[in-house]
Amino acid sequence: MTRDQVVESICNDFRQYEPQILLFCEVIRLLSDGKIVVKRTPDHDNGIWIRIPGQRNMRWLEGHDLVEYMCASLTAVHLSAEVLTAIASRVFQAHVVLTEDTESGRKGLLIETGMEAFQCRQCGHCCQSLDYRYEVTAEDVARWQELGRTDILAWVGVFKGQNQEPIYQLWVTPGTRRLADACPFLKKDSSTKRWYCLIHDAKPAICRQYPVGRKHALMTGCPGFKKDGV
Repeated sequence: MTRDQVVESICNDFRQYEPQILLFCEVIRLLSDGKIVVKRTPDHDNGIWIRIPGQRNMRWLEGHDLVEYMCASLTAVHLSAEVLTAIASRVFQAHVVLTEDTESGRKGLLIETGMEAFQCRQCGHCCQSLDYRYEVTAEDVARWQELGRTDILAWVGVFKGQNQEPIYQLWVTPGTRRLADACPFLKKDSSTKRWYCLIHDAKPAICRQYPVGRKHALMTGCPGFKKDGV
């Protein structure tokens, strides 16, 4: 990944979860070489106090404002490869190394996701518990249209955005605007107690890509990296 791609991925990580206070404190210290003072409060796990050099008073940031502050801080400075590597390894909880493309000579970071150790337990957790209803893409819809999968398309809601662009939503009961209680293509085998996807070969990209790494699994409750599956 290029530097810009790594920074973008880090910001996507920050925006995907609730504020990761301990991680944010570490990242701020790395970004500022310890010049920015950060302070946590034991009774509030959604924000931190921050004092920037030259300012007398500390500033309280929490929730969305804190996340956007972290993203703005990352994009505002040109980080050295060493600092960016250290930040990425902490954010993704993975082994990160500086590398160079043999053809272009461009430097970037190689992030080991550890997905080779992942094994889907067919527990149904991701299909039933995660909020992915607005993650269906125009590419998903185009692929289903090309495949003639009217059975899937019947459960896709189509709405208009502010600029009249189509916005898609999963799973909407056909002929209504009511969200289905669960994915209509998820079935449980009563004998094995495992869940099965009836559209496995054509399922949305968000389903195919889950989880993107060990941290993503951990943060969203997926047991796929546990050796015993429990």
